[in-house]
Order: sequence, then structure tokens, then C-alpha cells
Amino acid sequence: MKKGNVYNSHYPENPPEWYWISGLHDACVVGVESFEFPFDYGRFVGEKNKCDQNLLLLRINSKGALYDNSITEIRFYNYEILSSEIALQCRKNIWWLADRLIEDKECYVLEVDFHDYDTEPEEFIFKIRFERAEVLRG
Repeated sequence: MKKGNVYNSHYPENPPEWYWISGLHDACVVGVESFEFPFDYGRFVGEKNKCDQNLLLLRINSKGALYDNSITEIRFYNYEILSSEIALQCRKNIWWLADRLIEDKECYVLEVDFHDYDTEPEEFIFKIRFERAEVLRG
């Protein structure tokens, strides 16, 4: 890591209950999976209901995190990756440096500073828009 870099986390004044307010600095993303869900016609009764279309799952080893070391998994539903040409699936260990959460109408935008020693560039920003999230704590 380059000397002199400062990483700040920012989040809304009233963050959602699932959010890791204390921070995940130095947590490690050890697994990434994405799923596409089939369209479920059975969920439509009268008015059109919202359905989950896809899921991005991050498995987290937060034992070494400076602040919140209880998180084991983060699930982003109905997501869209906004950072171009960044695939988390091809990486082995990705270190969480900082993040910024923004509420955007009916969805959220999360921007995460990551560090990966095995790729170039080592530091990169991953940005994702999603409708809802679930955080598993262990």
C-alpha cells in the first residue's frame, strides 16, 4: 500500500439497520458469487409486485477488521455494478479499506475502496447500485 493514502468512510445520517456503521477496514472478501433469479409469474396477483432479479454475494472474513468483526456475508439484491471492467469473482483475497453509502431514491449506491496484492492496480474502487441488502453476522 502506498504511504500517505487516506481512506474515509461516509454514510447517511440515518443509515439502514443492516449497515456496518463501525466500518470494515481490513476485513477480507474471501468469496464472491452472483446469481440471476428466474422471473416468477406466481408472485403477480392483481398489481405488479417487485421481484428479486439478481444477487451479488460477498463472503467476508472480518476477524481482522479494525472495528466491526462480526460480518460473515453481505448480500446485494437487484444490483447493478457501476464500476467498469472490475470483476470481483476472479480475485482471491480482497482487502476492504473504506466505503461510502449513498441513498439514491429507491436504491442505494455503495462505493468501496479495495486492495488486492495479486493484481494491477493493487488499489481500486468498486461501485454498486442495489435495492436492498442483507448482512449476516456470526
